[in-house]
Amino acid sequence: MIRRPRVLIMLPDGGLSLVAGIVAGMGQAARIVALVPSLAVGAAERGGAGRVVADLAAGLPVADGAVDMVAGSGIVPADPTRLLDEACRVLTRSGQVVFTVTMAHLRQPVCELPGLTDDDARRIGRAVGAAVAQGPHPWDALIEVMSTGRPGLRPADVTVMEMTDDLDHQGVEEYLYASTPISPSPVAAVRADLDVRAARRFEAACHRAVDVHGALRLRSPVVCLRAWRAA
Repeated sequence: MIRRPRVLIMLPDGGLSLVAGIVAGMGQAARIVALVPSLAVGAAERGGAGRVVADLAAGLPVADGAVDMVAGSGIVPADPTRLLDEACRVLTRSGQVVFTVTMAHLRQPVCELPGLTDDDARRIGRAVGAAVAQGPHPWDALIEVMSTGRPGLRPADVTVMEMTDDLDHQGVEEYLYASTPISPSPVAAVRADLDVRAARRFEAACHRAVDVHGALRLRSPVVCLRAWRAA
């Protein structure tokens, strides 16, 4: 009888796409022992068995050595050291921690934007890229702690993957007008660096891509940090 790996999944607000792919990479069906939608103080969340809200200061709601993987997406803990120590505590001796962070501020269209000249596309791309802040990122502390290691946990391997999203018209609106903690929205960036007319052309071209290509395809870098429990 093949034992299914036990997985503790941490998510800021639900959504399993990236984590599901990581778990599938274990090579067999996994048994999810808990979903942790946030690391805030709170009682058990309604809406499904095994779904809990964890108070990190009080410890994760899992027994010592109970899981084979702690997987998370979009986790930006205030105390990454505490999070890693807790993850190490609940892992089996051969267990691993895998966290992914989508670099939403670096998303960019990878399909043709109808209605823009090549020069327009270059200028708009430069405007959006130039608006990305070069200062500290919210997840820097987690990457640093995982990269340097903790007692009982080997330093993490850090790899960068790429994720693509196909957006409909609603998704295009969300992309164009959503800011991140370290960058303005794409429309705001183009408006500030170029002008209002360029921002309008950019918006119209993104929507036209949905009509012409069936979707606006975006590519986002994804940082993946993977560490193993030290024997």
